Amino acid sequence: MEKNIGIYFSSKHGQTGKIAHFLGECFTGRGWDAYVTDLHDGAAGTPEVSNFSAVLIGAPMYMHHYPEAVREFIVRNRMELMALPSTGFFSTCLAATPGTREAQLESLAPVRQFLDEVSWTPDWIASFSGALNYREYNPIVRSIMKRISRQEGGPTDTSKDCELTRWEEVSRFAQDFDEGAEGSPYHAAAISLATRTLNGLMPEFEQRMVQEITIQASPEEVRSAIEAMELSDMPLAEVLAWIRNLGRTGEAHPVNFEQAAAAFGALAIATKQTHEVVGGLIGRFWKRDYGIRLMRNVEEFKAFQDPAYTKALTNFWFDDYREGKTTVRTETRIHSLGVKSRRRFHGYWSVVSLGVRIYMGSVLRGIARSAFRRRREHHVLAA
Repeated sequence: MEKNIGIYFSSKHGQTGKIAHFLGECFTGRGWDAYVTDLHDGAAGTPEVSNFSAVLIGAPMYMHHYPEAVREFIVRNRMELMALPSTGFFSTCLAATPGTREAQLESLAPVRQFLDEVSWTPDWIASFSGALNYREYNPIVRSIMKRISRQEGGPTDTSKDCELTRWEEVSRFAQDFDEGAEGSPYHAAAISLATRTLNGLMPEFEQRMVQEITIQASPEEVRSAIEAMELSDMPLAEVLAWIRNLGRTGEAHPVNFEQAAAAFGALAIATKQTHEVVGGLIGRFWKRDYGIRLMRNVEEFKAFQDPAYTKALTNFWFDDYREGKTTVRTETRIHSLGVKSRRRFHGYWSVVSLGVRIYMGSVLRGIARSAFRRRREHHVLAA
């Protein structure tokens, strides 16, 4: 198999470009044909990602943001990237890749957030320390970067530039990428991502809705809260469901959220990520009875391709835990399987999307109420 790799990057002050070219040399030395492309040089000369057997994309974290050129490039080529045998993303920032595994995962928080925003799950993820080019900065930026560096315990002598990149780490990343080292700290399978399961089950979609809430609870408590959440914990959602279901009779009234989802026809989908709950649904939702097609397992869900139907996939991801609080993120994706179903669902969605957003917001608040209720009950029993 031909080993050629496209390395795309955007660089603010040059260090990300330096790392990209260094990686190109590493891969060349390991028998790859490496092509390094600056995304700021112009889209006309940018090679197609489909030309390569592997692709790496690099970007600097600057003022808590990644360059728009990188974001646009990933979004534009997302489906092609997901079809490649091997892909990776590397970030450059002031301080990155600390010594412990826990600290490393903490340093990857901005990377994880960015990858979830663009709905891409690369196979390899790294965050490299960059450089402090004090002499290149204007006075305002120099002052800001000096303050940030001081907070991170870094150099503050603004009379000279300071390179912080640990090149042995960059070499290790290239080696692990080349060898496919599954135990590598850079292997993305070991890093929880909010969109990993969704990207695997439904990479293509027309509608996407994302919301989140922060709850005073651990991820384990959040899971228990979801499992025990009663419909009374989410009263607004219950009212909206009642309004939508007017005229439907003969159905048992469920007590909790999981029972309601199962009664509606949702398929509970197992996920390899510890702190995640996923459910799928297939139907003709614009019809009065929703036209639900029951699925027995995830394989049936993935294989179903009747163009008259629309797929919906929702997850609750609660792996982001800091200082006693967990951020619960929910995402719903919609993919219609045919032209007519897409047109019909689009019209339906234009009417109900606001209601769905309100409904899911009520569910998130319901999780928070359920967690609070369970904690209160625990304290009462303990007393």
